[in-house]
Amino acid sequence: MSGGNLKRPERREQVLGAAMRAFGRTGYHGTSTTEIAREAGISQGYVLHLFDTKEELFLAALQRAGDVILAQMRGIGLESFALDRFTERYGRTVLDETVMLVLLQGFTASSVPAVGAYVRGLLAEMYQVLVEHSNASPEEARDYLARGLLINAVLAMGYREHADEYPWVTPLIDAVLSDPPPLFETDAIARDG
Repeated sequence: MSGGNLKRPERREQVLGAAMRAFGRTGYHGTSTTEIAREAGISQGYVLHLFDTKEELFLAALQRAGDVILAQMRGIGLESFALDRFTERYGRTVLDETVMLVLLQGFTASSVPAVGAYVRGLLAEMYQVLVEHSNASPEEARDYLARGLLINAVLAMGYREHADEYPWVTPLIDAVLSDPPPLFETDAIARDG
């Protein structure tokens, strides 16, 4: 999405999509507003006009990722928790890899006070969804959340693109990313530019 005729809300969405992709790749500390502006096809000044600071922009990207994940989890609707059934239903939803990478980058930037506060609250809310919406035990919630973090780590390490470097690990990577059916498909966030 580019062009000079975009209204402020559309431009803000364009910048937020570019920020999610950039932050997902290089994190909070490794991404500049100049890089985000370049990816969005606008000036750095306009990025800062829309989002006063890089921190504000990162928090907006992180909140977008958290909202997507929580909506997916709330939409599953099991009366009682079964990790395999919950994961299978979650896996059949479309969840952009970028969302997961932004979440992982949020965890790693927890030393930034506002970021740390947000991700702690998000983890608490994810746990609450598991307990209240599917009656998961603390151990079941732990196993589900641990699997999600392992998926994030595998994606962040780029294992799919470098599978030939460690072929003996392929069964593990396949099990993490493809059992049950693929957890991640590209959605609109990755296509918008």
